[in-house]
Amino acid sequence: MKKILFILYICCILLFPVSAQQIPSFKANDRIVFLGNSITEGGHYHSYIWLYYMTHFPELPLRIYNGGIGGDCVSHMVFRFDSDIKIKKPTYLVCSFGMNDSGYDGYNKPGYDKYADKQVEYANTEFGKLQQQILADKKIKNVVLLGSSPYDENVKLEGVETLHGKNETIKRIIEMQAEVAQKRGWGFVNFNTVMCELNKEIQQSDSTATFCGGDRIHPDKDGHMVMAYLFLKAQGLAGKEVAYFHINATNRKAMEERNCRITHIKNENDTISFSYLSRSLPFPVDTIPRWGTKGTARDAVRQIPFMQEMNQEIMKVTDLHGNFRVTIDGTEIGRWDGNELSKGINLAEITCTPQYQQSLSIMYLNEERCAIEKRLRQYMAMQYVFFKHRGLLFADNKAALDAAKAERESHYLVKYLYTNYTQAMFPQIREAWQAEIDQLITQIYKINKPLTRLIKIERIKE
Repeated sequence: MKKILFILYICCILLFPVSAQQIPSFKANDRIVFLGNSITEGGHYHSYIWLYYMTHFPELPLRIYNGGIGGDCVSHMVFRFDSDIKIKKPTYLVCSFGMNDSGYDGYNKPGYDKYADKQVEYANTEFGKLQQQILADKKIKNVVLLGSSPYDENVKLEGVETLHGKNETIKRIIEMQAEVAQKRGWGFVNFNTVMCELNKEIQQSDSTATFCGGDRIHPDKDGHMVMAYLFLKAQGLAGKEVAYFHINATNRKAMEERNCRITHIKNENDTISFSYLSRSLPFPVDTIPRWGTKGTARDAVRQIPFMQEMNQEIMKVTDLHGNFRVTIDGTEIGRWDGNELSKGINLAEITCTPQYQQSLSIMYLNEERCAIEKRLRQYMAMQYVFFKHRGLLFADNKAALDAAKAERESHYLVKYLYTNYTQAMFPQIREAWQAEIDQLITQIYKINKPLTRLIKIERIKE
């Protein structure tokens, strides 16, 4: 297992430089919109990215918006750009497409290569239109293009057809995106390359394993955590510690402090005690599958070096001999010997610390925000995918409700979103949902400030 994890770690390091160019990190008061398809609309990668900023940069207020619509190709994004994306007044736009643009029906048939050529050509033409819309919006200061997560043709899934050649078409669209990014001076991150390699590695021991979900297309939370990691790494955040401190027990001195402050060091009655104030909080790794998914963020961090690169909260205490019990604010967090403490303990891996519990409360508030925002995205999906083609775009009247009710069982989208629409069609409901989102964000930025913690290291008497 250790060998596999090491190979995966090296794989990420070696592959990443060719999969992304450095992209700007977010700045205070940035308004970031993630424009995409169902992987964005129903996914979590943008929520995990925001959670990282909420915990690691508590004094950096941001607004991140889900701008995804299920089933979208770039041509659909062109249609809704002004009414759905520009209206959010983004200063930073992250754009992803390719999964649907590469098509579905033409694979596993003679001459699929011509079908693929047509799909790529159309995506290129429509993307030219989207580029002009983006360039015309002077509020947008940064643009990042995302190469789509893969269509996994290799995973063994019962009852799920394999569209042979689809991911190669996606790769051609990604190459086009990369060329545009270089030409425009835009950022670029390619999820596809690294995720394909990770899939190949885990499938050596389990042919049914994938970061691309149960339909080869939609990543579970593990895949979204990988995507978030790749995006944050492209922003240059690898190596950004939660905190690091080194205390010498004998001379009661903080030898080194990084992104934190150590004060009131005492060594008496076989107990070292001190006050610890970090400038960041640990990232709380989500362990609960939701929305019918299987993989969790915890599953992902076993395969990628997120903890090693981006979630290090190191407590190092030297010149101690014997075995010790460590508490933070009275809560026992573990027992170590002097040798282990001298090497350093990553507190971010310990879920019972008060600071980790503080981060968990932030995570659950952010999850609630994300869930409510998805209701609003589902309303928009009904508009652009269903009502638009029936001349009822944003009608939200009896005719619209009757049209949806009539196709409630037959239309793939209405079947799942009808109930949500019966509520969201009322502007007062949407306003209430948005107000709840705003309140949750306000609460998050109230409680995400690190607190001074009392750490005690008590010798365990034999």
